[in-house]
Amino acid sequence: MRARPTLPRAAWLMLAASVLAHVALLGDPPERPDRQAPARAVSIALLPPAVLPIARLEPAAPVPPATARPARPSPLARAEPPPAPTPLADTHGPLLQLAGPASWRYRLRQGGQDGEALLDWRPEADGRYSLRLTRRIGERALPALESLGRTGTAGLAPERFALQRGGRDRQAVNFDLDDQRISFSASTAHHEMPAGAQDRLSWWLQLAALVQAAPTPGGRWRVWVAGLRGELREWVFEAQDSGPEAAGLLHLRRLRLGEHDPGIELWLDPARGYWPARLRQGDPEMRGYEIVLADVNS
Repeated sequence: MRARPTLPRAAWLMLAASVLAHVALLGDPPERPDRQAPARAVSIALLPPAVLPIARLEPAAPVPPATARPARPSPLARAEPPPAPTPLADTHGPLLQLAGPASWRYRLRQGGQDGEALLDWRPEADGRYSLRLTRRIGERALPALESLGRTGTAGLAPERFALQRGGRDRQAVNFDLDDQRISFSASTAHHEMPAGAQDRLSWWLQLAALVQAAPTPGGRWRVWVAGLRGELREWVFEAQDSGPEAAGLLHLRRLRLGEHDPGIELWLDPARGYWPARLRQGDPEMRGYEIVLADVNS
């Protein structure tokens, strides 16, 4: 094999000196592209607290360094949706005032027979209520109606309405105030609960409170009412012209719901918080009934 040629020692020394000379002329090596220069501190002169205006006493937001740049959001980052606005309380509706606890005794005319009815209204201090209507013709007790629920600035909020025979619930309507649903024991129907929905007994007191809050002559008042067989209808009551039978009472009539609607009329007493002094549903000589206030025990 042929031996590789080697440079003399003096040549190597001359080559090393040349490299060192070039490095000295070029200066420091350039920075790597991924390195950032350190940010420079920024001095901010603050006025003495004694001369700061009152509106500026709160600490100011920190000032970013002069070389700082806003961070670019990642293209994979999801934008957070803006917070939902806080719902405002409805301050336009009337604040309803309900009557105090009382037992209202009525004369009853039903199916061409005379009897009596007792409406017992018991609002409790914890915000709950019970409302119960019992009826009797002679010695025969008719099915009772009972409404249980809560009270508030919007009036009555029923939770359960029941038709009772022999002291037991035979049919019922349930108002789920949390899920805002209405269900029925005698029907598979379910309904979304409208605002202010009532049962077939609580609407008496709710309507009285609505009229008392806005007793407009010739006005109309609306209330949603659920029945025992799965129905849910909006009842609209219209003020009628006062006649001789009114005797200072406010006469209301429900607008017809259909061809076979028996109709409802009632007379509200302003002196008793517009509580029904008289109520008629259908023909009391046939299948309807009528009650007339006879006595009140508070």
